[in-house]
Amino acid sequence: MALQLHSADYLHDDGITYCIQRESLDQNFTIYEKRNGEWIDSGLDQAVKDVNFAEFKRLGLLIKTIMDVDRWVS
Repeated sequence: MALQLHSADYLHDDGITYCIQRESLDQNFTIYEKRNGEWIDSGLDQAVKDVNFAEFKRLGLLIKTIMDVDRWVS
């Protein structure tokens, strides 16, 4: 697909729907999860601040999976 602002919704094996999005092409993106019909930040920035390597790795791999499925250029 190429560079974009918002990915397609991705239903993960954990039963949660995720997406990645950003405000403009020159901004970094973050990962969101759908809760009660609303998109909530999944906490990637917080995982980095907390030096929570396990959560950072989980979210990073999930971002890669979404990008691969949605055919993003990374």
